Amino acid sequence: MRQNLACTATPVGSLANPPIPTRFILRIPATKRQLYNMDKMKLYNAMPIFVQNIGCRREGGRLAELRFGGDFKSRLADYNSRIACSRDELLDIRDRKLRKMVQFCYDEVPFYTNMFDEGGVNPASIKTADDLAALPILDKQTVRDNVELLKPKSLEQIPHITEHTSGSTGSSLIFPQSVDNVRDLWAAFWRFWNRIGIEYGTRYADFGSRTIVPPNQRKPPFWRECQPLFQIKFSAFHGNDENYMAYFKAINDYGLTWIHGYPSCIMPFASFVAQNGLTFDKPIKAVTASAENLYGYQRSIIEKAFGVQPHALYGLTEAVACIGEDADHDYIVDEDYSAVEFIECGDYSRIVGSNLTNFAFPLLRYDTGDLAITTDRLKNGRRVIERIDGRTGELLSLPDGGKVGALSALFTESATIKEAQIHQLEDYSVEISFVPLSDNYTEDIAEAEKRFRDRTKGMLPVSFKRVDGIERTKRGKLRYVVSDIK
Repeated sequence: MRQNLACTATPVGSLANPPIPTRFILRIPATKRQLYNMDKMKLYNAMPIFVQNIGCRREGGRLAELRFGGDFKSRLADYNSRIACSRDELLDIRDRKLRKMVQFCYDEVPFYTNMFDEGGVNPASIKTADDLAALPILDKQTVRDNVELLKPKSLEQIPHITEHTSGSTGSSLIFPQSVDNVRDLWAAFWRFWNRIGIEYGTRYADFGSRTIVPPNQRKPPFWRECQPLFQIKFSAFHGNDENYMAYFKAINDYGLTWIHGYPSCIMPFASFVAQNGLTFDKPIKAVTASAENLYGYQRSIIEKAFGVQPHALYGLTEAVACIGEDADHDYIVDEDYSAVEFIECGDYSRIVGSNLTNFAFPLLRYDTGDLAITTDRLKNGRRVIERIDGRTGELLSLPDGGKVGALSALFTESATIKEAQIHQLEDYSVEISFVPLSDNYTEDIAEAEKRFRDRTKGMLPVSFKRVDGIERTKRGKLRYVVSDIK
């Protein structure tokens, strides 16, 4: 996952929906649930717009109770209070949580009981995050193959929901997530937003991938209202130069000053705003991005369009890492939320994380499949990394068996490229498709080609192809690297 992020509009006690039962357990099997959701979407799409808005509000109320109900505000206050902690205090908090989680895993989770016993590891020997090196790294396929064994014996006593990852680079993972973990995750997200000056409860324009406007709708509004989450949800599938003026006017009419969403969903709208020299009645104060990597060329166009530099937030449904940019655009690791390791692999590092709060489905040393460029810096007691740099599935293969990552820098300083995709063919050659903002892209493409050849040591033939658009995944994401080499 990379989660779509949201906020609440009203106190939980005043929501129109009744409170969710204490135990959040969805028992519908996955295949039946998919059919059920399809039927719901058919009905939703057939309804008048005002009824669709009511539906969005009701679903928003349910999610608001789940995410921001109960003791959420005290959790957020705790997270914010830890901003002032020293590094020793921060790591002590993390390691105390870790010891509790490790012992729970050994006592309650069959997969880990077997793993510790067969590996001859005493759970009491895991006292700090450094001690996790005694355990094997858990890859996604192993998790998929052992979902039932990774559930604790006491699962029925733990309030939880059924969660699933997006499956953007493979099959989706369906697993239980504790309500406590959901609220901790959103407390960590909201601390990130608070840190860059966004107050809890601020209403915003959401550019996510949910299908919230019927595909066959041809006239505005191409957005729906979700007051309980303080969202005005803009359709990612109706955006084009003909409709974006309506998007612009809606943001003005609602008086929104915060834009959030997938970078690849925000970018086309930002390009339209920049190309047409549009100015909002109320200046945009913040643009935040999640669910995908935020690349250099996207940053420059977003800043040109909205007058602010965007901030990126990295978080996962699996809840094993939360890393967000602070006010200075440094990537800060939230080490009181999870135990994050960076396993060196050439000139980049794999992000491996251990969950500290999801007792419904604990993950220890889970390989996220994501890559980072690390540093030795600390800031206010927290680790700083240079950037998130793609996924292990986004590496290019070299004929000698080597791999190349860190390709996000190809268009870092480009102001003429709207979006791009790198495609490696079976013969190792690479074709880079790009959508230009104007015809003045020659120098930027030449610079991208130079960077590519330097990065790959000239071992991969490369060509560039201008296209009108790049196909998204079913979830509305843009894959930056696609490889045909298995």
